[in-house]
Amino acid sequence: MFEAVILDFDGTLLDTEQHNFRCWQETAESIGFELSEDFYRSMVGLTLEDSNHLLRQQFGHESPLNEWRALRRQKFYQLWDDGQGPGWKSGLEILLPYLQGRDLKRAIASSSLKAELEHKLERSQLLAHFPIRVAGDEVAAGKPQPDVFLEAARRLQVDPRGCLVVEDSIMGVLAGRAAGMSVVFIPDMIPPDDRVRQQCLAVLSSLAEIIPILETPPLQGNGKRI
Repeated sequence: MFEAVILDFDGTLLDTEQHNFRCWQETAESIGFELSEDFYRSMVGLTLEDSNHLLRQQFGHESPLNEWRALRRQKFYQLWDDGQGPGWKSGLEILLPYLQGRDLKRAIASSSLKAELEHKLERSQLLAHFPIRVAGDEVAAGKPQPDVFLEAARRLQVDPRGCLVVEDSIMGVLAGRAAGMSVVFIPDMIPPDDRVRQQCLAVLSSLAEIIPILETPPLQGNGKRI
């Protein structure tokens, strides 16, 4: 059986992506930019450094990214304070008791900054459920490189081949497979493409659907789906 499950956070455990896109789009207008949903999707799963690189390519190297990010963050938490914040993703209320009941090793592997990840986990009442957390600014390279998942496995003290990764981004799927782990994909803003379907064990619609997969042997070989 799988020894551990390693989960992405934004868009996987917490329904942040549509919420975050709204904040990026509305604050873009306030500084004279227009941000499309397709462009936002290209940033999903990337670290701060990598997403800033895309933003500079799109909007110019002199773009006021620090100001824009500050406005976006303020908008994000203002909406959350007003009761319009992100909730748990479907099936998490079923998955958490299962993980605790089986005492299965678990970790979060996110592209977010450590401080931001911890803050959102605490706000969403998930911090205590995931004692092992790896953020994008704690590893040398972000997704699609495998660093964040390999570091999670190291902290969990498990072989990467015994880990199941849960992701909502293509970059995350590629990173999980590069780490030698089995991966399942639960779409959020990004629909599965051929790469995802070829690389993943399964494409699921709910976190609760992970439970039967955790009861099966890990992936053997390279990329075969169940």
